[in-house]
Amino acid sequence: MNSSPYVFRASSAPLKEDSSTLKVKEAHMLEGMTVRYQERSPSAIDPNASWCETGHSAYILSGQLRYEFPDHIVEVGPGDMVHIPAGHDHRHRPTALGDEPVKYFITEFE
Repeated sequence: MNSSPYVFRASSAPLKEDSSTLKVKEAHMLEGMTVRYQERSPSAIDPNASWCETGHSAYILSGQLRYEFPDHIVEVGPGDMVHIPAGHDHRHRPTALGDEPVKYFITEFE
């Protein structure tokens, strides 16, 4: 198999446990971009959970995900695309809804 700096072989990468509710495959690509495949398990909504201020673009493959922002809440599902800019004004907290893990891709630029 050929190697290339433009290709990440996700099929052979391990799915690592990041926390009790999150598993991740992560690739650091050229130009400071990080691509992640994530599986987020359903959990109780924690009002004390920390806010994420990292910018993301996400594509939801399966399951339902709720993003809480300081001024609104939005729920997304399969086929939805989400773009959240970086910064305090765009802080958010994701929570998986339903009984099944949410499977999705996210990208981040450094």
